[in-house]
Amino acid sequence: MGKMKKIKWLVLCLILVGSQFIISCAKDDEVANTAQLNWNLDSVATGDLPANGGTISLDVNWAYTEWIIRVEEVLEGEDFIESISPRVAGSESAGSTNTTVSIRYKENTNYEKNVIRISLEASDGSGEKFQRTLSQAGKELVPISLDINKDFTYQTISGFGGANMMWGTDFLNSNEIELAFGTGEGELGLSIYRVRLSPVREDWPAVVETVKEAKNYGATIIASPWSPPAALKSNNSLVGGELLEENYAAYANYLNDFVQFMAGQGAAVDVVSIQNEPDIEVGYESSDWTADEVYDFIKNHGGTIQGARLTAAESFNFNQSYTDQILNDPEALANLDIVSGHIYGGGLAPYPLAEEKDVEVWMTEYLMNQNSGSDINNWNREEAAIWEESMNMVETIHGAMVSNWNAYIWWYIRRYYSFLGDGEQGTTRGETLRRGDAMAQYAKHVRPGYTRISAGLSEPRDVNITAYSGEGKIVVVLINKEESSIPGIELELQEGFNSVEATTTSLNHRQSELDVTIEDRVASLNIPARSVTTVVME
Repeated sequence: MGKMKKIKWLVLCLILVGSQFIISCAKDDEVANTAQLNWNLDSVATGDLPANGGTISLDVNWAYTEWIIRVEEVLEGEDFIESISPRVAGSESAGSTNTTVSIRYKENTNYEKNVIRISLEASDGSGEKFQRTLSQAGKELVPISLDINKDFTYQTISGFGGANMMWGTDFLNSNEIELAFGTGEGELGLSIYRVRLSPVREDWPAVVETVKEAKNYGATIIASPWSPPAALKSNNSLVGGELLEENYAAYANYLNDFVQFMAGQGAAVDVVSIQNEPDIEVGYESSDWTADEVYDFIKNHGGTIQGARLTAAESFNFNQSYTDQILNDPEALANLDIVSGHIYGGGLAPYPLAEEKDVEVWMTEYLMNQNSGSDINNWNREEAAIWEESMNMVETIHGAMVSNWNAYIWWYIRRYYSFLGDGEQGTTRGETLRRGDAMAQYAKHVRPGYTRISAGLSEPRDVNITAYSGEGKIVVVLINKEESSIPGIELELQEGFNSVEATTTSLNHRQSELDVTIEDRVASLNIPARSVTTVVME
């Protein structure tokens, strides 16, 4: 029995020892299968990666885990990573492994550097997250010369402007006139004021005060009729119909009476039109004229109107045929001072015949309102959307200037889609709008009497440029249509000029001053993306 006990104790001891061995082995295996993850970035430069793109490599050391590398955050500029290979890898059943990861990055076409943060972590988000910042240099800055030739001249500028409210009596008040026509800080510097010449004589006094206020700021006044008096027309109505030929003389006298009345009130009108948009049929105050009728009226009755310059024909889309006959007839041309038109749906183009005859060309009405005239719900209040349309507006101003036109006049000055707020669509009455600031980049600095001169950049860029000379200044207006800012614009100070200042309007600026450095009589500045910038050299 004693011997049997010893055997049993021996077996029990063996079992206990075996169990401990098994447990110990299991623990060793558990330790061996523990997830591991880190990376070796010794091969990744600590400075900026080249702007021209390329590839970098890094080693990921891992065991028993699936992992992912991703772009965690863009800190400056843009995400410049084109591919990460492999982006996702690892295995929960594989032991210690080293994986080389290739990161391909694209070319930086901007001048600003790009900075991102990349991360490495387990795919399930467990464990430590490893992070590293990568930066990429901007492309090399090569200065761009702004070349000015003030000896190569084009047209003389008559001004930039906008319109009064055409109906009712809630016209621009003195504060609004100051904002629109003043040239102080935050003001818009308009120089032309368009008003309605009412077909009802009793309405005339209502417009006197707002015209006088504008004249205090040196504004040029243009008066446009939407219709002759109803009694002079074929349908005895202010809507549609035609001016009867037997009443041409009476209508010429009516226009002259308005000019004389306004002058007598101390609110002189400088330019008078015979008809707004004679070539489009509408359901509001209007009158239809053919080109032949416009020609007949100007030739045989235009001389009746004294004390103001005469313009025609304010065509809906600047149909030049409405004034070609007049320009080709010296007798008719003697009575016409300005050819004018609107640019709805077209018409923005040079007018060689007018230039040949040395007659000014004025754009007297245009508007953009995101088609909200037909449905107010079309108006997008987001500043970015409004600014993109404003960029389209300034491009039409540029188009008018390079077409050798002398004046550009917007529709209502005070409207939610215009230059001053009217209290609608989130605007505040009595406050300027960003679109007004965009117009000010021209109107405030390119004054009546300035002459457009030659200007260009030393390399092709998506930038519209015009330049002007007057009052001892050279003014350059640049519309940057590119999605990025353009640094290193250089302008050599011409003889007799000693200072350069610049302002800009964009989605992020409103007539904001730009930094200009001058070294060895060369001025340098950066112009923001999607902006209109004015540079003034004195």
